[in-house]
Amino acid sequence: MRAKWFLRLRQIHTYLSVFFSPLLLLFIFTGGWQTFTPDDSRDKGAFNTLMLKFSSIHTDNYFPRNGAEHHASATFKYFVAAMVASLMTSILIGLILACQNRRNIPWVVAAFLLGIVLPALALFLA
Repeated sequence: MRAKWFLRLRQIHTYLSVFFSPLLLLFIFTGGWQTFTPDDSRDKGAFNTLMLKFSSIHTDNYFPRNGAEHHASATFKYFVAAMVASLMTSILIGLILACQNRRNIPWVVAAFLLGIVLPALALFLA
């Protein structure tokens, strides 16, 4: 019975991750671009112009088009809410699966805590 439960968790984890991966990759890429690109250089060059358009999906919930009205899409917001809930579910399932082998639990806990502490230190020691 336990093996079937873990198999089902793996399937849910896999399909949620695969379905939402394109949108997550877009958010990760545009968020990284926003972090590392100074405001004064964002409007220079074809790549930055394209990234500004894709970043508006990330920040304003629309993709700018010539002659189109720019407003946030309620449908897109619901889709992003579903993505957030699914990502959180997928992460929790991944943590459960990571703890499946009792010998790994101390390493999983250590990695999880380091994933909290190291970014916090990077923010506070700046």
